[in-house]
Amino acid sequence: MSLSSSIDIGQSGLIGFSQELQIISNNVANLNTPGFKGSGAQFADLFSANNGLGGQGANEESGGGLQVLPSVINFSGGQETQTGVTTNLFINGNSFFVTRDPKTGQIAYTQDGQFAFTKGYLTNSTGDTRVQGLTSSGGLQDISLSGLENSAPKVSTNITLNGNLSTTATPANPATISSIVVFDATGASHALSATLAPGTTAGGQTPWTVTLSDGATPAGSGLVYFASPAGTAVTGKNSFQFTYTPSGGTAIQLTLTMDPNSTSTNSQSSVSVESVDGYGAGTMTSETFNASGQLQLTYSNGQTATGPTIALANFQSTTALKQNGANGFVASNNNSAQLGTAGATSAWGTVTAGAIEGSNVDLSTEFSDIIVTQRGYQAASELISTANQMMQDVLQMKGQGG
Repeated sequence: MSLSSSIDIGQSGLIGFSQELQIISNNVANLNTPGFKGSGAQFADLFSANNGLGGQGANEESGGGLQVLPSVINFSGGQETQTGVTTNLFINGNSFFVTRDPKTGQIAYTQDGQFAFTKGYLTNSTGDTRVQGLTSSGGLQDISLSGLENSAPKVSTNITLNGNLSTTATPANPATISSIVVFDATGASHALSATLAPGTTAGGQTPWTVTLSDGATPAGSGLVYFASPAGTAVTGKNSFQFTYTPSGGTAIQLTLTMDPNSTSTNSQSSVSVESVDGYGAGTMTSETFNASGQLQLTYSNGQTATGPTIALANFQSTTALKQNGANGFVASNNNSAQLGTAGATSAWGTVTAGAIEGSNVDLSTEFSDIIVTQRGYQAASELISTANQMMQDVLQMKGQGG
């Protein structure tokens, strides 16, 4: 092998170690990049065959230097990092989130869960791509708040009271409840008051007249019965229906019920509202995802709702994935992605809201690789210098001999 070949071999080493340093630099630079997957350099040796005719070394195979192969992505998981942002998501497993570029339609896969709602769509941190959900037919759809921004009102239909009615109460001194809030069909609230006065006991039961008012305007009335002389509300005779028409509004059909555990004793009257159904209109106050990746919404009227479910993708081999920037990967064939939802089986893992996956770069490993790469670069450089010096010596000797 000639001295020039030694220089070529040394140069291949310099190129290889330079590229390895570039990969290490990229890994270290993305140490704090959520969902980042580090890469590792790959090398192979080169051999050349000396097919010269005659002389020593004929048909001899010798090392030809270093061959740089495509780098390999490390798809191991990164550490879970709590963020407190309810739309940030962490996958407890090896699955990928699925995103779509609304401009090009390109599908990408990522484990970077820095998501937020942008113009009604769940997107990545830059707002460029939309996170995908899984439809009932197994297809993909954008995770959208469309139709979920508000909670429609519900008209009240049932009022339930509970407590104790004193047997010493009289029509002139009834038990009272100051505020029973009901809602009409438009979601408007109305505060009713009520008085409860006993009637004449007969057959071991005492009727109590419940009179409801909207300010000074009668709103309805009816009877509920208690066992006498002291007992609980009589099942089957502890409720009545009435129609309440708010001023300027539409009629509301209501049922008032005394809880069967309500009592009538000699102690002081103490009656309160146990429950009133119905509620006013509400606006969305928060959004998050459960362990299955389903959108969970909360509204200002105390109601909740569910939305689409995050789609996850699994791959039999990650070699089909190529980096496309923004912590995303594209598949050479999207049909190779197996789509599912979190928690469906153990293969899909679960989703944690308020957390993200950190970079999987191990700084101590990278520092060790830097040292080895530096030593290799120095050795290859020294090899070139030595071969060059030997060539100069040979040329000088030849010149002197001439």
